[in-house]
Amino acid sequence: MNFPFEGIVRRKNAREAADSGLLIWRENFIFFLPFFAVPLWICAFSLRLLPGKTQYLSWLIIWFLKPLFDRIILHIISIRFFENGASMKRLCMGLGKTIVRGLAGDLLWRRFSPMRAAMIPVRVLEYDSMSGKKNHMIRDRRKLLEKGGIGYCSLLSLWGIFLEIVLLIGELLFFTMMAELIRKGFVTSFIDLLRDAEIYIFALWCFNYMLVETIYVCMGFGLYINSRIEVEGWDIEIMFRNFAKKLKAKNMNSLLIVFCAICLFLPVKTFADDWKPVSETAHFEKLQNILDSPDFGGEKDSWGIRLKKPLKQRDFPEMNMNPMLEKLRRILAFALRFVLVALIAAFLILILLYLRKYKWEKKGKTAAPIINAVHKKNAGSPELFLKKALDCFEHGNFRFAWGYCTAAAIMSFQLYRGIIFPPNATESDCANIVSSITANDEADEFCNVIKYWVNLAYAGRLPPEGSFEKAVTLCNSLRAANG
Repeated sequence: MNFPFEGIVRRKNAREAADSGLLIWRENFIFFLPFFAVPLWICAFSLRLLPGKTQYLSWLIIWFLKPLFDRIILHIISIRFFENGASMKRLCMGLGKTIVRGLAGDLLWRRFSPMRAAMIPVRVLEYDSMSGKKNHMIRDRRKLLEKGGIGYCSLLSLWGIFLEIVLLIGELLFFTMMAELIRKGFVTSFIDLLRDAEIYIFALWCFNYMLVETIYVCMGFGLYINSRIEVEGWDIEIMFRNFAKKLKAKNMNSLLIVFCAICLFLPVKTFADDWKPVSETAHFEKLQNILDSPDFGGEKDSWGIRLKKPLKQRDFPEMNMNPMLEKLRRILAFALRFVLVALIAAFLILILLYLRKYKWEKKGKTAAPIINAVHKKNAGSPELFLKKALDCFEHGNFRFAWGYCTAAAIMSFQLYRGIIFPPNATESDCANIVSSITANDEADEFCNVIKYWVNLAYAGRLPPEGSFEKAVTLCNSLRAANG
């Protein structure tokens, strides 16, 4: 067997297996056009030729024939999955049998099954192994494949229905708005619009059906393949089967030569171990020694606390309850259990949210990292911060350069001007404190440094040219003025 699509045959979870169906859909989309799209359009527009109001039955008939068209899609992807270079003639072979197998049940009672896309391969591709008759074998097969994640198809079915509805509504709104923009008053009544443009809405629905249904079947096939890989180790079986075929085709002569060489060089004569008869009593002695060992337990005197008189089991009279009351009692008990479990789960979730919000936060984390660094013990001196700022500026790291320079300016005002900044103060708070205490050129320059740093750190705007040199000059002047 050949697996042409890289990355499909490996162990995945259910979501990844469904996503692999998109790869199958992309690789086979060109083959869907002649086998699926053309017959669908011919059938759809042939139904529109029905007389009178019976043409509206085309919606119902196309919807009713969905399992039929699904089998065409499955036939293409199942052959192309194992035979990447399959020709058109090969794709036509067996198409009739694929369409007929299990079609009646899928058209009638099984059409509402949410597992339809993943169970069609079981009924169609595994028809011969199940003899096509025994329903209990299919049920057992479904239970087995559900262990591999085939149950994800239920969510996939809901997704397909939702996607079709959203696509159709979105297309209708788009064309309606465009028509209203082109010509005012085009849409007078939504009901009249639906009646007049019903044929176009039907065409849009068929187009969406062509896209969504092919993707839906391909995703279901991906779930089916992944479930077999998970449950049966199908990938290992196929790899060994391919290996055996290659080995049989290429190395049969080599294996024959190796086998003959082994037969030639094996020793002809062999010697068995010396055997001495053992008496039956020896066996019983060994067995008795084993049974007498403490590993097999024994009896030991002990004491315990117990009732003086054993409790007598009371016989309760049987109560013949009305079956309806018994059923009601079970329903109420189940509802009560469900409510209790839901309350406990909600309580646990609230506790986790509370712990995450108040207990698991990092200690010492503030909104202003520069101020936090300044208030740490032994964080450094203004000269050290300024030296780091100049080094970062020379290497083109302007963000770190401005950060260190801002930290140097804040620490300089603390050390050389005696201004105390609160531990939880932000950069803007520091600028406001300096402006309120001193009103001079130093305060203005400090406010400009803070403004440039905030714009760079939080808005990504670079400071004007020459502003960094002014900030360095401010830090040096504060230190020089202090002596």
